[in-house]
Amino acid sequence: MPNYPYVSGPGPVVQTFTQLRKGFPGKVDAGYLQRFKIAPANESYVISILRFLGLIDEDGNRVEDKTDFFYGNDDAFKSGLESTLRRTYSQLFDEMGDEALDALKGDLTHWFRAADKTSDLVGGRQASTFQTLAALAGHGAPPATRSGTAKKTAATAPSSAAKKAATKRTAARRTSIEETVPEERVEKPSREDGANDGRNTHDVGLTVRIEVNLPPGGDAETYDAIFASIKKHLMS
Repeated sequence: MPNYPYVSGPGPVVQTFTQLRKGFPGKVDAGYLQRFKIAPANESYVISILRFLGLIDEDGNRVEDKTDFFYGNDDAFKSGLESTLRRTYSQLFDEMGDEALDALKGDLTHWFRAADKTSDLVGGRQASTFQTLAALAGHGAPPATRSGTAKKTAATAPSSAAKKAATKRTAARRTSIEETVPEERVEKPSREDGANDGRNTHDVGLTVRIEVNLPPGGDAETYDAIFASIKKHLMS
């Protein structure tokens, strides 16, 4: 059993301390956390953190002389929580000093794994838990919670309507018909004396390009009607 507590993410820790600052009950147990939907099915991990910090005893009862800072202002709360961390994580501070409060997660993970003989997964969660507590004590911002990540993903995900429009554009077919009108020989009128004013006859060419957008859902009958109309009005 690891000596240092942990939980899967920062959310439950932040939610718990936010709720306790509103009013620290005489007893904190799984039922209390369930009433506020904190760490569903993982209440024991949060309770172990509070016990490790000495805020509640083995039965979940509030420890009076260790929780006074919850009733003060923000500065008093941060100062009291930092003192609690220094007391309960004394070995970490003895070996890393004040830098422990602002250490990188990778460095903390390595320390917890070596000190507690834990796996990389557990060591990472121990490090994340300590970082979250340090952030609540005024050192850095708490790591992002899963709910915030989910909202961002939902906001940036393309809508189903956009996907359908893109599919429709891809399926659309375009056909171009190019018709070249035969060249006509045009002669300049001659003068009455039979001379052509010294200028030779010359050719005039004309090219017409017609572009037709065919409906993607049309059948053969629809396409035949379109081409028949083109032949009748443009190629006759």
